[in-house]
Order: sequence, then C-alpha cells, then structure tokens
Amino acid sequence: MNKKLSLFGLIGITMAFFGTVRSVPTLASTGWAQIFYMLIAACCFALPIALISAELSTGWPEEGGPQVWVRNAFGEKWGFVTSWLLWVQMFFGMVMVASTVGVLLGYVINRPDLGHNNLFIFIMILISYWGITLLNLKFDMVKIAGDWGAVIGVYIPFVALVVLGMMYMAKHGINQDSYLGHFEASKLLPDFSDLGSLPTLTGIIFIFAGVEISSVHANNIDNPKRNYPIAVIASVLLLVVFNLAAGLSVADSVPAGKMELANITQPFVIMTQDLGIPAIFNNIISLMILIGVLVQLSAWVLGPSKSMIKVAEEGNLPPFFQKRNAKGIPIVFVMIQAIVISLVSFLYVVVPDISAAFLIITITTTILYCVVYLLISLSAIKLRYSMPSVERPFRLGSKGNGLMWFVSGLAIVSVIITILVSLIPPTSVPQSGHIAYVIYQVAATVIMIGIALIIYKNKKPEWKKNDK
Repeated sequence: MNKKLSLFGLIGITMAFFGTVRSVPTLASTGWAQIFYMLIAACCFALPIALISAELSTGWPEEGGPQVWVRNAFGEKWGFVTSWLLWVQMFFGMVMVASTVGVLLGYVINRPDLGHNNLFIFIMILISYWGITLLNLKFDMVKIAGDWGAVIGVYIPFVALVVLGMMYMAKHGINQDSYLGHFEASKLLPDFSDLGSLPTLTGIIFIFAGVEISSVHANNIDNPKRNYPIAVIASVLLLVVFNLAAGLSVADSVPAGKMELANITQPFVIMTQDLGIPAIFNNIISLMILIGVLVQLSAWVLGPSKSMIKVAEEGNLPPFFQKRNAKGIPIVFVMIQAIVISLVSFLYVVVPDISAAFLIITITTTILYCVVYLLISLSAIKLRYSMPSVERPFRLGSKGNGLMWFVSGLAIVSVIITILVSLIPPTSVPQSGHIAYVIYQVAATVIMIGIALIIYKNKKPEWKKNDK
C-alpha cells in the first residue's frame, strides 16, 4: 500500500517544482509593480489551473496528465496536440535555461564580460545542452544528481539573495536610483501608457508554468477534497512571498535601466561589493546556480521525450520515432530536441541584446504553455457534461457546475489576455524590430500547432506499435 502524502509533504513537493532564482531579475525589472503582477499571476493563473488540474487528475489518474484529460474531452487529435505542445515548448524553454550557463560560467572564471558576448552565450548553450544530452544517453543523470542539485542550485542561492537584500536595504533603505526608487502608490500598478512594459507579465507568469504537474499527487493525499486546495493555495502564497522577497531585494539594488534578465549573479555582485563581502562569494554562488541549471537541464532532457514516445507508440507517429536504445531511452526524440534547441539558440546570435533575446524566448515558451492551459480549461468544462458520472475525489463545488465555470472561465480569460499581451513588442525590442517580433511569435505558435495537426491528419494504422 502506498504511503499517503502529508499536507506539508505536498506543499514541499509543489514548491520544489517552481523554486528558481532565474526568474527573479525579470520580476525585479518591474519595480513596485511586481507585487501587482505576482498577485495577478497567482490568483488568475496559477490557482485556477492548479485547482482544475486537481479535479482532472483525480478523475483520470492514469499516466499522461494533460493529454489524457484533453483526449477524453475532445478526442485523440487534440490529445496529441497537447502532448506535442508540452514537448515543443521545451525547445524554447531549455534555450532560455541554457542561456544562463555562459553568463554564470563567466562569473565562475572571473570573466563576467563573457556574459555580454552573444557568440559565447550561443556556444555555451550548444556545449552544455549537447554535453548533458550525451551524458543522459550513457548514465541516469537525474538519479546521480538526486535532490542535492535543487538544494545547491536553488534553495541556498535563493536564501542568500534574500538575506543579502535585507542587509543591503537595512544599510541604505530604499535606493532612490534603483528600480524601486521613491515610493508612490501609483507605482504599485503597471504603467499602462507604456505598452512595451506589459509583456514582462508573461515572463512573470512563466514562474508558474507547469503548475499542473503537482496535481499528479492529488490522489495520494488524505482527504484530497479538503487538503489539496489547502496545499495548492499555501504553496502559491509561499511562492508569491518568497519571489517578492527576492524580487524586491534585487529591484532595490540594481540601478534603474541596468537589469540584465539572463544574469542572476548581477545583484549578488552589487550587494556583496557594497557590503564588503569578498568577491569569491560571487564565484561560489555562480557555480552553485550553474550546477542547479545543469541538473534542471538534465531532468528535462529525458522527461518530455519519455512522454512523447508513449504517444508515438500509440500510433500517432511513424515507427522511426519509436526507436529506443539499449537503455530504453527514446533516442530519436532526444536527438531531435537537441538539434532543434541548437537552431532556436541561434536567436542569441541574431538578437544583439541578450536580455531581449532571453525575454523573447521566455514569452514564446509561455504562449505555447498557454495554449495547453486553454485546452485543459475547456476540457474541464466539457467533461462535466460529457462524462458526469466519473468519480472525482477532488471536485470543484459539491454539486452543480457553477464553480467549475467560474474557475475555468477565470483561467480562460487570463490565458487569452496573456497571449494577447505577449504579442506586444517589449520595450527592449527596437522600433524597427516590432513587426519582426510579432511575426516571430505568431509564426512560432502557428507552426508548432500546425505541425501537430498535419502529423495527426496523415497518421496511418500501421504506425501503432504491436507489443505482441
């Protein structure tokens, strides 16, 4: 009999999924408005998606998650599109994660100037991702890395950032030359006259992307109807508090207009220099974050590929894609994603501003995730009517469908607004590149969905793997 998770155990697991210091500069760049952005992202995006996913995962607990839910609601085609999007969003997401490797390595070897060299960033993305990929083909890197990667690369740097921020603020108060500057109540809201600042909301929402993952544990907790929403709400609130503590610390230390979105070491350098802490601290903290990034890359190399090969073996992709090596690793998917990630990373050569490239790729990843969340939210409503008799240990509302309509409706509106805001060119993109930016985001989304629909339309019965 499987041991049930405690309430605190589920809160811990949920927070572990989203603990990251990489998104802190994006959050901090919005100044006081980060409080508004985080509350909107949490209340209108993270909580609704998490609660919807909890009902769906307890009603349809089989492995596969979102693709299973969407398949039951709208059929095989849209189930395949869902699994496909969850795979291809990784192409952009992993480029964004790997782009921090070059910046961090520059600080480790006392060459921070390398973090501003586009070609160096591009080369380090290729070396780190291909290196991690080849290691995963030979060894079980996730098992080797274990949980220590998150402790070393996420939790310790996160705590260090907040502690340094508190020390810095205790010494100076609110830095008038920083992103916080002189406090005014009006600064708590975004500057809607500057539309180019709004796409940053997409980068902040990305903090919560993947919130549906923890729903797989909803069936493994005592009294899920009571405990799961408590765990989700507590986790999201704690994430809001921790991220704001770090975000406000960074916003108070970095001079206005100087934030480097792909450079989490920047605020550490500013604060340690001011507080008289030896520079070697920054080398060590950069190395720790770098280890965390590499461990995260390693986890993502195989995870989505293993999901995709199951989809392929169900007959959605030709036999060529169903190949595994001697260790059972889906070799074709692993190599395809490495090649595509290499191509996407070329954006760092094309876009001169590294922070702009970082934000553009973050936005692309979030848009693709949002399409999946749109399908999940619509599926939750559809399944209430098409499969009402399915037992749902966790259910939104004890009877009737009103609460489901409200929560799903909130998620749908939030997702649509996020997608529309994402199409506004960020301030960091020059005026001459605005049309190219919009074309890129629309094309990337349409092409990724279109490829899935074309593959499904042309699939053949003989593609289905015969296990006999």
